[in-house]
Amino acid sequence: MGNGQEKNEPITVKINDLEQMTIKQLYELAKQYDIPRYTSMRKRDIIFAILEAQAKSHGLIFGEGVLEILPDGYGFLRSSDNLLPSNNDIYISQSQIKKFNLNTGDIISGVIRPPKEGERYFAMIKIEAVNYKSPELSNERVNFENLTPDYPKERFILETSRDVLSTRLIDLFAPMGKGQRGLIVAPPKAGKTTLLKEIANGIAINHPDTIRIVLLIDERPEEVTDIRESVNAKVIAAPFDMAPDKQIKVAELTLEMSKRLVEYGYDVVILLDSLTRLARVYNIQVPPSGKLLSGGVDPAALYKPKHFFGAARNTREGGSLTIIATALIETGSKMDEVIFEEFKGTGNMELVLSRQLANKRIFPAINLQLSGTRKEELLLDEDTLKKVWILRRMLTGMSEEEGLTLILKKLQETETNEDFLALIDQQKVKY
Repeated sequence: MGNGQEKNEPITVKINDLEQMTIKQLYELAKQYDIPRYTSMRKRDIIFAILEAQAKSHGLIFGEGVLEILPDGYGFLRSSDNLLPSNNDIYISQSQIKKFNLNTGDIISGVIRPPKEGERYFAMIKIEAVNYKSPELSNERVNFENLTPDYPKERFILETSRDVLSTRLIDLFAPMGKGQRGLIVAPPKAGKTTLLKEIANGIAINHPDTIRIVLLIDERPEEVTDIRESVNAKVIAAPFDMAPDKQIKVAELTLEMSKRLVEYGYDVVILLDSLTRLARVYNIQVPPSGKLLSGGVDPAALYKPKHFFGAARNTREGGSLTIIATALIETGSKMDEVIFEEFKGTGNMELVLSRQLANKRIFPAINLQLSGTRKEELLLDEDTLKKVWILRRMLTGMSEEEGLTLILKKLQETETNEDFLALIDQQKVKY
């Protein structure tokens, strides 16, 4: 910083220097650049607001997007809103891709220039950050496929308030860890979308540094709007009126982006609605293999959705990728049943929603006996685990309706799960 500034280097403070600064120093810089509401922003967001303000002060444009490398070697930054090609994409040259060892899915930020005569796209002239960190770090990362998968060991606390009972139930009966591969098994109208929203907001409140992505495949457009407005997460949508090849592109680029972030040590959560519809889309697009399962499912069409779902893992060297996906059952479609059977047992956490409970308007309609997490002892402390097992033994002698009604009643009477578990010590949970 002190050795003068090169002509081709308009940014006065580099991302490395900004990352080393304390939050107080960043506030002072943000104040100098008149950045609004900087006190309510996270450190990463302040850094990027400062970089953008610096670029503007030099008469330059600051751009960001998700990289997609084309077969010819060059690439484009796609808008992170829908990840599809558009006229606003930013061109990245092959030399920049090689210099910084960039891959498809990297989130690139930097100074861009408008298109020259005869050009169609904006072009990147100086890369400031790769995946929100210094571009030099991209040569040191370990590829996602080479990271060592491990069981989830660090727990996501989803509990937010006394009234949001679904996340309180999940914390007790199907705890969610960083790197979980979870399946929400849901019949129609059982409240799966509401459940996904509450999980997303629970993570946002208790783990704000986690990168949250809600991926909606083949969803209704009005549902997309509703989720965008009610969830504190990045919502990427491929509604049902979008062409299947574009829906697949959105899903695959979302996965690649998440993998790149995990390589950089971030904890990423994808909430996918729904895995069944993703498999249906692949079933339309995949070239016929000549074999056919019942319901008209081509076995080759299930490889890519399994690859997507199987990417969820906790890693020893990097961050973690958590995928919580919904699987549709009891839809009256043989294809949906076959798809569910193929994915049953592939997750390490299962949350089963009950049509009977939903029909009686008992929400959250979670079947507690069938829901659970593998290796839950790695996520819950010994005392909590013993109490949860007492609850489970108690529930075996009841119907699913009686069991859920009792637990919900006791949860409503207590402020937090901690208070609820304390009742077991005092032997106040009677049935």
